[in-house]
Amino acid sequence: MTEKLRFSFHEPDIDTNRAIAEGTVKFEGFDLEILPYRTREPYDVWDCGASTLPGTLADGVPDVCIPVYPNRKFRLGVIFVNEAARIEQPADLEGKRVALAAWSNPAGMWAKGALQNTYGVDVTRINWVVPADDETPAPGQFNVTRTRSRPEFDPMLVSGEVDAYIDPNIIPSIRKKDPRVRRLFRDYKSEEQKYWRETGIFPISHIITLKREFVDRHPDAPVMMLEAFRKARDMAFERVLGSDPEYLVISWAACAVEEQRALMGENYWAYNLADSRKSLEALTLFCHQQGLASERVDYVKLFDPAAAALPGV
Repeated sequence: MTEKLRFSFHEPDIDTNRAIAEGTVKFEGFDLEILPYRTREPYDVWDCGASTLPGTLADGVPDVCIPVYPNRKFRLGVIFVNEAARIEQPADLEGKRVALAAWSNPAGMWAKGALQNTYGVDVTRINWVVPADDETPAPGQFNVTRTRSRPEFDPMLVSGEVDAYIDPNIIPSIRKKDPRVRRLFRDYKSEEQKYWRETGIFPISHIITLKREFVDRHPDAPVMMLEAFRKARDMAFERVLGSDPEYLVISWAACAVEEQRALMGENYWAYNLADSRKSLEALTLFCHQQGLASERVDYVKLFDPAAAALPGV
């Protein structure tokens, strides 16, 4: 009899996860039960926010990751500014009020890390604003104000109550083309492509993570799941690059994939360690710099050894 595998999925509909969530690709030996993200029910596996993982390893209570990164996004395009704040370049953020969805949010972590390490911004001179219910501590050198609980930062950006806002998603005012707000990097696609060329960093937002006790009971599960996720990812690419592409509302989706491969390499969405070394090294550096981990950890120790050693992409 197969065992139930309880998966707390953050984004089951994202294209790299869809074949698993729909049951097209199965976890051998398990019946998949998809639970709401951050459920109070016990679960075995989840797509964990990458910015929390170095801290758990530094604290000595690691769960077990596999090199599966279903959500990867460049984050320079989600730094939004109020037009009246006169922010024309990254250094202009110094002295300004910059809101974050949360101090530990992966999008904010990657954006802060890029501002500090690539653009030379003194992030300790920024007046950071986070929700009052965000309990993640920030190092003392950072100027952090905790505003009201569940703040609506988009209206605060539009009104000028904050000068800039870093959010994981495209905020309503940008989607509505409100002239009072814009992106820091107007041509964010070109800027993110330049960032890749200069750093080799393709930010990782989520990493598939297994509870330690689950792996202790099922030591073969990490490799089995890695192989399943690779199949699901390959199916996502096939939907774009196959003989009958499914992205019907984007006429040139296949061209976009080929453009990205020309810039970043054939296997830019690899599920292994070697092809994401620079991104994983940056993850541990940025988390330590921002107080999300008490020390800079060895990223290799996050991953199940057998899954990390599995050949292929």
